[in-house]
Amino acid sequence: MTLEKRLTEYWQSNSLTEPGSTVIVACSGGPDSLALLDILWSLKEKLAIKVVAAHFEHGIRGQASKDDESFVKNYCLEREISFYSESANIPELSRARGESLETCARQMRYAFLNRLAVELGGALIATAHHGDDQAETVLMHLLRGTGLNGLTGILPKRGNIIRPLLDFTKAELVEYCHHQGLSPRHDATNEETDCTRNRLRLQLLPLLKKEYNKNITRSLCNLAETASAEEELLHELTIKAEERLCQLDGRGENSYKIKISDFIKEPLAIRRRLIQQMVSKISHGTALSFQHIEAVLELIDRNATGSSLNLPDRCTAKISYDFFYLSKKTEKILTSHGTIEGTPYKILKLGSSVVLPYGDTISAYAADSLEGEKSFSKNKIYCDAAKCGTELIVRYRHDGDRIRFENGNKKLKDFFVDAKVERSSRDRVPLVVNSCTGDIIWVAGLRQTTVALADKDTKQYIILSYDKGEE
Repeated sequence: MTLEKRLTEYWQSNSLTEPGSTVIVACSGGPDSLALLDILWSLKEKLAIKVVAAHFEHGIRGQASKDDESFVKNYCLEREISFYSESANIPELSRARGESLETCARQMRYAFLNRLAVELGGALIATAHHGDDQAETVLMHLLRGTGLNGLTGILPKRGNIIRPLLDFTKAELVEYCHHQGLSPRHDATNEETDCTRNRLRLQLLPLLKKEYNKNITRSLCNLAETASAEEELLHELTIKAEERLCQLDGRGENSYKIKISDFIKEPLAIRRRLIQQMVSKISHGTALSFQHIEAVLELIDRNATGSSLNLPDRCTAKISYDFFYLSKKTEKILTSHGTIEGTPYKILKLGSSVVLPYGDTISAYAADSLEGEKSFSKNKIYCDAAKCGTELIVRYRHDGDRIRFENGNKKLKDFFVDAKVERSSRDRVPLVVNSCTGDIIWVAGLRQTTVALADKDTKQYIILSYDKGEE
């Protein structure tokens, strides 16, 4: 079976796109992303997609980085593929932020890709992660210590990111480029062994392949597929258990309580996952170690009223009579606009995006008119710039939040109930807020309030969009 036919089958079996979708291929110029761009360009009619290319120039390798950008641009010009690019001085930015080069580059690259996806009307982003990348990811998670979720590795689709090459090896993609007469660029930094992932790829995996299992890449990829299916099932079972067992404590803080006699009837796997899920909800994503979860289970087994345990990110487990509580102490975050209780916020500037703890992205830009704009939806709205205040912020829900609709005010909690938003998801729904008044403008992905609605007198619009981002 040809590589093109295999990709088509993989694309369709994983339902990566809908007919007519625009797909942004993130292309560095290397063999993997160049092969992806070339294949999708040749299959665009068959897959019923529009293909564009995007390149982010990191400024890490001097002239070589600029040559990479020119290479991809020329490739696209020859084939009349729409090409978009952006550049940044990542070495300087990473120093200013106190981040590693890899982390800073990745954040800036995905911010660019997500902004472009919004500008193109909700396009999907295709990355060239392949089977060897999958094997590296699973192995790295194993070495660091992981549960079933970590063994799922890289998913074929998550939010607006698709990965069509997970069923292919690096060698197959290099051979494809050779067969097509393509001469991809070479990034010398991929051969350096100063980072863990490079050492794993260049040293450990070849050793395992040579000495222990020549099919180690395939074995690790099979493990990821198996883990993904089982993780999906356990996730559904955990949600159902949460609905049965977990109650909001209602003490004016992020706190859940569970009746111990009911909790201990659940299988151990569900008990562990419930603890992690509750802590993740009250802390917006904090991951517990295996040791932390076991310590909570031991606390519950002792069932001594008044006993407690401190957990990461100001979370606490506590026993009180027949219940155990998972809580997070709230903190006051002072801003120039006053005090916001609870979760941190991010400032949303026009012409930019913010990436939230769950990887979701909220973008905003100004427009003088709505002409030429793609259709609006629950994930893309427009509002009156003059009614949005001097600054927009994005945050998660607070106790007592209310929203304003045509027929009056409503508790945000009641809105979630009416909209059938699962309790486990409510704490991660982003809210766009007027920082001056504190009014909620948009419950992202669900409904716009009447706070900043445009009307016949609107002179300038703000376009807001919501995308599920990369992990």
